[in-house]
Amino acid sequence: MSIRVMKAGMQTTIQDLGRHGWQSLGISVCGAMDPWAAKIVNILLNNHENEAVLEMTVHGPTLEIQEDLFLAIFGADMVARRNGKKIAQGKPVFVRKGDVLTFGYARDGIRTYLAVKGGFFIEKVLDSYSTDVKAKMGGMGGRALKEGDILPTKSGETPLSHNRKFPYHIKNHYIDRKVSPIHFIRGRQYHWFTKESLQAFESSPFTIEPDSDRMGYRLSGSGLQQGEPRELITEGTTFGSIQIPPSGQPIILMADRQPTGGYPKIGEVIRSDLPRLSQMRPGQKLHFQEVSLQEAYQKIRKQRRDLEKIKIACRFKWHEMF
Repeated sequence: MSIRVMKAGMQTTIQDLGRHGWQSLGISVCGAMDPWAAKIVNILLNNHENEAVLEMTVHGPTLEIQEDLFLAIFGADMVARRNGKKIAQGKPVFVRKGDVLTFGYARDGIRTYLAVKGGFFIEKVLDSYSTDVKAKMGGMGGRALKEGDILPTKSGETPLSHNRKFPYHIKNHYIDRKVSPIHFIRGRQYHWFTKESLQAFESSPFTIEPDSDRMGYRLSGSGLQQGEPRELITEGTTFGSIQIPPSGQPIILMADRQPTGGYPKIGEVIRSDLPRLSQMRPGQKLHFQEVSLQEAYQKIRKQRRDLEKIKIACRFKWHEMF
């Protein structure tokens, strides 16, 4: 089974949950920018949550379905249509050979994910499907999809009745439809900064700049200054590290971040807020709010409990369909 790319969209890549375990060798983790949406889109199909998915950014592709299959879409609303008729996201959808899927501009959020039942039949590189565009590794030859690409799919299970509808769909509550703070815990160099800068960091808004990408979100706002000049030995980074370069304007490291960095880190975005942050677009404003490590753990535990409930519901519905 396969899907043909008729139009590639602005930036469509193959991703999973990342290439973990190789940062000591200078290899970036990469993976889905919105890990919540990437997990959900697979769980909806009763796939393993780390199966390969398509990550569509800003404007989605046009795809020709070449064999009957089940798929699911989740994330930003790109007004997905099958043969011109809008289809819902957040639930499994049965499509037939010859159907054409189109995706427009994201109405809210910025990234949408697509999974197929059984997953895509793509070779792993260093135990991951993820595309590292800078290293030209993984996915479809280490690049974004282009017109004419053929995406082979694995043989997924076929329910006895593909006309049976799932009586629910999942909404993405991580799309930030209101101004909510991005929560952080203190970084290793938090105390290097002046009292005024620390106050401004939480009290002043920052704007996501147009040159932001999967490697990092560049922010503009109140300039943050150190109390006295210090040199930092390069140290490890993670998804959500908030670095302060000499300009004083924060950079939040994202999925394609470098394994190490030499700028002081004022904070670390908590893991449960990364999906919401990843769906924010250039020009959008955000503000930061500190939480304790205990609060950060509580939030991620709640997110995991929510995910487990969704897994159980989806497994039960797929079992009913056979």
